[in-house]
Amino acid sequence: MNRAFKYDVAISATDFDALAATELKRRLEHVLAKGVNAGAPAGAAAAVVTASHKALEKDARVVVVLHQRLWGVVNGASNGNGNADVGAIKSRVGTAKRKDLVIVPLDSSPVPSWLKGVVVKAAGSPTSAAVIDAVVAAVTAAGGAPKRLTEAAIAARLADEETRARARASFLSSQRAFALINRELDSLSNTVLKLCQAPGTLPDGLSPQVRRTPDRYTVQIGPVGLSFSWIRGRTNSIADGQLLVIEWSGQLGEQASPDSRAAMPAFEHVLQPSATSPEDWQWRRADLDLCSYTTRDLAAQCVASVVRRLPVVTA
Repeated sequence: MNRAFKYDVAISATDFDALAATELKRRLEHVLAKGVNAGAPAGAAAAVVTASHKALEKDARVVVVLHQRLWGVVNGASNGNGNADVGAIKSRVGTAKRKDLVIVPLDSSPVPSWLKGVVVKAAGSPTSAAVIDAVVAAVTAAGGAPKRLTEAAIAARLADEETRARARASFLSSQRAFALINRELDSLSNTVLKLCQAPGTLPDGLSPQVRRTPDRYTVQIGPVGLSFSWIRGRTNSIADGQLLVIEWSGQLGEQASPDSRAAMPAFEHVLQPSATSPEDWQWRRADLDLCSYTTRDLAAQCVASVVRRLPVVTA
């Protein structure tokens, strides 16, 4: 007898990728018959966290891992949920290769050897359509079934997506958005500095060296640098501007000493503003539109990544 699952899909992601998990859940629920568990948010009640881990271990037909360099690292997520996810998924995987585990690589970091499943591959980052197709295929292979969508339901979904797109385009081309970009860039730089100065964040003896120009913000922490650059579009509107985020190994030019190692990019992302109002401002990955971040989550992820690399670089 086929086992009854509570969910078709359970998603594991770092706290920084919470918006990506929520967006993936929204898109999957259009096409899957059963529910999708997107994980426990930061600060969730113990019962919610327990239910999330049970979904990963046994209550979901398929598990999707949004894998990046901080996934499964205790100090890479604000509440350590990523590490707890590892235990639940290890229990599920065991020693056999599982086709009910789908891994979506969000960066080029290697996938742990124990994390056995179907990796969504692409020349660069996988497209959102490829991710959805891979998850639906895994659910079907595991005995599930996609929704039987009527033409009316498909038309309604497309109309909703078009409405969302028009709302974003209208807001991002407005003067309100033009005024907000400086607010978000200031918030990004202030949050990075605040997190770096929090007690216990940086190793003893290291402090952030900050430099800010109107369109660029850099912070040097020992041998690791971080830069955020706002690149204006041809029309000078927010809609076609981009935020270039680069994590560097070595000393950035304006802070380098004559005997220091020249900076080389370690991680790089291009993000675009995505919002329909001042209240829902997000930074969306240009190469994978499933992934977006609040300004605070983007700052926190960058600081966590830098801090994690410091012992490796300074050894």
